Amino acid sequence: MAIEEFAECYAEHVGTTVDAVINDLRQLGADNIRAFVSWFRGLSEADRALVGIVASTATGVLLKILTKGVGEFIGVCLVGLLGGASWALLVRSCIDCEERL
Repeated sequence: MAIEEFAECYAEHVGTTVDAVINDLRQLGADNIRAFVSWFRGLSEADRALVGIVASTATGVLLKILTKGVGEFIGVCLVGLLGGASWALLVRSCIDCEERL
């Protein structure tokens, strides 16, 4: 599926416009979104909760975690997307919309 379809789904979930997220999503790319979702699904519940807590309080630490888990490029892009949404909303949107990629 197209990155545009994923962007429409994501935008609906986070309450913004497609134009506001599509450039970031294109830069991130479908394969990297899938890599993030796969990595996140592979975390234990405790690790997911820890990442969520860190995301809401320490963006620099979150970037280090993401860089180690999925690489610097994906980490930087996800932190950029996080600027417009909560961590929980970002993750849920990526997981819910993955099938549209």
